[in-house]
Amino acid sequence: MRRIALSVIALALAGPAARPVARVQDPPAPAAPSQAYTFATGAGILFFYVRPDRTSDFEAVLARLSDALDATQEATRRQQAASWRMFKSVEAVKEAAIYVFAFDPALPGADYDPVKFLGETMPVEAQALYEKLKASITRVERMGLTRLR
Repeated sequence: MRRIALSVIALALAGPAARPVARVQDPPAPAAPSQAYTFATGAGILFFYVRPDRTSDFEAVLARLSDALDATQEATRRQQAASWRMFKSVEAVKEAAIYVFAFDPALPGADYDPVKFLGETMPVEAQALYEKLKASITRVERMGLTRLR
């Protein structure tokens, strides 16, 4: 499901030339809101499982994402950036390096999709950054959290 979402995002970032041409008689499809990277409960985590031989590519994209988070001027994105934390697991896992994005607090309804964020803030670089992400990630898991204390 995540690969489909990332593919849709990549297609959107690729521009109109890469999109299939709709026939005139086809009605436009309604836009479906992405729920994959939203956290209605006020906190959440994304786990990125990265190929061990591609960690430098993934971290290069994280560096650009971090730059974009620091530089954003859009009010909602600034609020998101204030509580967006990035971590790398120190535990040895043979099949993947694990990176964690933690959002606490997470703005309910705000989209924390890093690919969308890069597309908004760095449209010229977005496709190349997406390709690096796609080649480095084996899986992404999302977890919404509810604060207990």
